[in-house]
Amino acid sequence: MPIDTGAESRFLWRITMARQTPLQFLDRLHLVQKAVAAARGKDRRHFDFTREVAPGVRLIVSELDGLPIVFTLWSRVPDLVEICGDGAYPAAQGLLAIDRDQARELLAKGVLVDLSHLRRSDSVPGLSYALFDRLSVAQVHRVLHRVVPALAPHSAAA
Repeated sequence: MPIDTGAESRFLWRITMARQTPLQFLDRLHLVQKAVAAARGKDRRHFDFTREVAPGVRLIVSELDGLPIVFTLWSRVPDLVEICGDGAYPAAQGLLAIDRDQARELLAKGVLVDLSHLRRSDSVPGLSYALFDRLSVAQVHRVLHRVVPALAPHSAAA
């Protein structure tokens, strides 16, 4: 809704965002976790985006030596706020996350998942993430290769 400032007919826009309740976010998080578990059992490619498994959430599915690797890509601002904590994120367009249990499981099987490139979520225990100020396939792909350095480049995977 525009607010008239009176000065030269300029308007300021007041933007409000309804905050989701923790229960709504937890329901969405559980839905996404189920989708991740299901995706780990399906056929995979080197770097594949799924359709949205929840509004604003896609899976990034990959594999290394037959082992599934599934990241989640979050793009709704209320979700970013919940994962990062209030005010702990800059103006971001997206967030790439991996469950640390999955990272430990991959490490136990000999796949390095370098969590030093990710931040730990204080509000969602067990989740590590990277923020994107500009979300693009190339940016996501670049971070994926930093976090899992052993992934083959596209040309070798094809």
